Amino acid sequence: MTALVQSGRAAWRAWVALWDHREDAAALALVRICVGLVLAYDLFTIARLGLVDALYLPPPVGYAVAYDGWASALGWSGATVWLVATIAAACIATGTLTRVACVVFVLASAQLGHIAPDGERGIDMMLRIVVGILACSRSHARWSIDAWVRRRIGKPLAHEVPAWPRYLLLLQLLWIYVSGGLNKGGASWGPFGGFTALANILADPHVARFDPAWVATALPLTRIATALTMAFELGAPLYLAFYYFAATRDQPGKLRALSNRLQLRWVWIALGLSFHLGIAITMRLGSFPWGMLALYPVLLMPRELG
Repeated sequence: MTALVQSGRAAWRAWVALWDHREDAAALALVRICVGLVLAYDLFTIARLGLVDALYLPPPVGYAVAYDGWASALGWSGATVWLVATIAAACIATGTLTRVACVVFVLASAQLGHIAPDGERGIDMMLRIVVGILACSRSHARWSIDAWVRRRIGKPLAHEVPAWPRYLLLLQLLWIYVSGGLNKGGASWGPFGGFTALANILADPHVARFDPAWVATALPLTRIATALTMAFELGAPLYLAFYYFAATRDQPGKLRALSNRLQLRWVWIALGLSFHLGIAITMRLGSFPWGMLALYPVLLMPRELG
């Protein structure tokens, strides 16, 4: 019984130490900058295409649905909420009143999702969660106007910040991948369907960026890419083991040594980069690939970011 109590106490101390760990703010700062830029550009693109009124104003001007939210109580139009979200995204990227900007963006983005539900995408929901986590972090401790102002007034922000927001973002990223893999239930994603899913997508004029005539000649490559996509997504939980092995490379263990010798962690990251860059080049899926890549700094160890 005593041994069980001691083991429980040791496990609890390890759990507390994990979530109380401090690390350099570089990874969170990079995520904040990249996510802010993706969001700002995405919202700006709506204006560039002349779709603000069409998406966020009610008939007969636009196609927004009737929604009695906080914006209506303030007398704000959907276009005003869009402007607030755009300004908040720019503030997130530059690190200006970062935590306030994150909270404002989450509220404005959620309101836009209610006003124009047909314009709400999975990447919008995912990045809203990310920004909510950033609001609770100290991502503004580096490379931000907030940090610059604090230095100017003689109260600099510490570069060592709580690591738990990065852990949550890492788990969020891996969950998106593994759930995406589990939801690819069509036969074309597996061997019984000939791994033809990507070829089918690249031949679909709704999402394909180029004329599909080239797809038939590249069918062997698209089959391989489909198989690698499934391996990458379903194998996402293994990244936690690869990361742990890399972080404890000085400890003994054959599996740890094999993982580090084969650089399995970097192989998985390279597959992810290829996956999203391939989507960006060959498909028209909006900000999805860039929004996902904006989270990739959380995959890196603090020492790898200098």
